[in-house]
Amino acid sequence: MPIHKLVPGQPDDANSPLVGQILPRPEPVEPPPEPDTTAPDFTAELTRALGLKQIKATDRMVLRDQHGRVLCVHAKSDDWGWVYLGEPERYGAELVPLVVHLDPTSQNLSMSAEKKMVGWSFFADGNSTAGDYVFAGFKVWTDYPRLRFRIKRSGTTIVNHRQMFAFTLSCEIGSTRMAVQAPAGKWGWVKLVPESDVSDDDQLRFSLHKLSIPLVRVRELIKATWPNTTLTYQTSVDSYYEAISAQQARGIWVESGLKYFKYKPEVFDCDDFALAYKSKAAKTAYLENNLYPYSVGIVFGQNAKGAHAANLFIDQWLRLQLLEPQTGAVQRASEWAYTPYHIMF
Repeated sequence: MPIHKLVPGQPDDANSPLVGQILPRPEPVEPPPEPDTTAPDFTAELTRALGLKQIKATDRMVLRDQHGRVLCVHAKSDDWGWVYLGEPERYGAELVPLVVHLDPTSQNLSMSAEKKMVGWSFFADGNSTAGDYVFAGFKVWTDYPRLRFRIKRSGTTIVNHRQMFAFTLSCEIGSTRMAVQAPAGKWGWVKLVPESDVSDDDQLRFSLHKLSIPLVRVRELIKATWPNTTLTYQTSVDSYYEAISAQQARGIWVESGLKYFKYKPEVFDCDDFALAYKSKAAKTAYLENNLYPYSVGIVFGQNAKGAHAANLFIDQWLRLQLLEPQTGAVQRASEWAYTPYHIMF
């Protein structure tokens, strides 16, 4: 547990921080974060690298370095965690979708990680110009520098056998320009290092991507979620789908205006809600000029009390989630109170 920093006028116990905490520094020899053994195979695919001017506020991105590692957060509590780069095949369960925005004038890049449907900012674990580790959290960590990154185009990287432009990331601590680095290997804690101390050969180069899910993986996820269920009808007509976060899925629901509709038997009932949400997701993907459709589907199920319809989506951790289109509530699909008999993506 982080060591609590006493703040005048606030609780002095370790369980009720309001302003900030003193974070323990990770030891350089700390073992790697344990991968989530419930998802050992990470079979989503990265799309082509997106140019920073192509990225929209609604996009959720993955940051990749030239070694194939992706940005992850190893949560130490519900409100913060250490940042590292790890191979997605092993550490994909801790990958974080990123919301990014580039200021074209200053070339400053604002970046936040989406965890539990809220944005986590990035901070340095201190203000030493010798270099500190990086953590992410959603509170106001007043004693720690909040990181604002600057990008610089730097060479190319190879993704999916294609050569793409890459960039470096740096930030300022005091008046010192610090490079975003991590040790070589299958994983490494992200640390700020004086830019002057980093050679061109050691410099990390990054690219930003979306996650796409192949059709075969969609079928596998459905089967893994309901292994003992025989679906009477299932159809998938697209080769790839774009993973979306719970926050994105909820945002589509808000924009759909479905919260203003009331259930009306036969005229506008559960299947109509689900179809309307699916249509809105498709329209949004079209208007945003997406490469692939959003991973949104419709599920029909039944139990002893009757039948129901809702929406499915697949997030960046390759989890099959369910959205109730009448309320906008999100839950794990495996926890749905109905047994599915028809699924359409």
